[in-house]
Amino acid sequence: MAGNELIPALDPMPVPGPLWLYHVLWVVTFLIHILLVNAVLGGSFIAAWAGAAKADRRRIVELLLQVNTWAIPLSITFGIAPLLFVQVVLGRFFYTAALLVPWWWLGLLGLLMVGYYLNYLAKWRLARGEGVRHWLVLQAVCFLLVTLIQVVVNLLHMQPQRWEAAAAGLAGALADPTLIPRFLHFLLAALAMVGAMVAWVAVRRAGTGVAAAERSELDGMARFGVKFALYATLLQLIDGFWLLFALPEEVLKGFMRSGPAAMIPLTLGILAGVLLLVFLAQVHDPLAQSGKARRALELVMAATAVMVITRHQVREVYLAPARAAEELVTTAPWGLIALFLVIFVAGVATTVYAMVRAATDRPAPGEQAA
Repeated sequence: MAGNELIPALDPMPVPGPLWLYHVLWVVTFLIHILLVNAVLGGSFIAAWAGAAKADRRRIVELLLQVNTWAIPLSITFGIAPLLFVQVVLGRFFYTAALLVPWWWLGLLGLLMVGYYLNYLAKWRLARGEGVRHWLVLQAVCFLLVTLIQVVVNLLHMQPQRWEAAAAGLAGALADPTLIPRFLHFLLAALAMVGAMVAWVAVRRAGTGVAAAERSELDGMARFGVKFALYATLLQLIDGFWLLFALPEEVLKGFMRSGPAAMIPLTLGILAGVLLLVFLAQVHDPLAQSGKARRALELVMAATAVMVITRHQVREVYLAPARAAEELVTTAPWGLIALFLVIFVAGVATTVYAMVRAATDRPAPGEQAA
């Protein structure tokens, strides 16, 4: 296969555990990471779109800036684990692809830092009653570029036959028919999730008993979230089929021949998207239909979970020719693996607990309460 001579040799060190375990951990940790990334990407985009001119829009911006305060660092932290599992299983492919676009890959860190600090700048200006629209747009651009870089690197690492063209110039790195639909697939999923989240938060707040003026603002916030999730889901279904049929012919055929293990997650993902569209289309009064807002958020997350599995399986089909002669040696230090799993579960549980407390605690103001 053309381009195989550019693939680095296998690491002579044995893989510290069974490969299936690392694939499972990779998918699980990437799912946690991508849910947090969706909150950041979708939140920054919707905040920029909403602005803060109206009262209900200001509530949306305040919510999303607050979410990004913890979602940005957590998405980076939980991105470390899947990167480690990539290194174990496909390090010679992934990091070679990153080296083909070095300034993009290094620039990703700068964009993350700028986007993070812009979030605090926007919060500070909003609290002072100053304009934030331009800063929100700039923050959204930062995270859109981060997403684009990740998509480019991920497409390159699956296709060693494109490495020579990518090394010759940026045009070679971008010359992939699935680049645009794959980028839109990430963006639209994030917008659908955050739109559903905005609606769900508004419904929950309205259910706690609020004044008529505040309830009106929350109703506008919920309707905005439902509308955004509805349109994003509709476009996502269209884009999903575009992405599927934009795959190289040999990859699409190989995926379709993978049997129930591949077709069941794909079918469940499509069904979840269709059901989500039906639920959202039926929401005419979000505050009165609180159950539908919660189900919409659940369906978005369920669709994301099965699509993460499908994404992993498509990668395996892409790389099958390049890895045909690969013979990995494995060992099994079960004690260390068990220790890692305990620490990992404890870390996730602690993070969830902290997020729940941060969302539900309402401390009284003043020095004595502090």
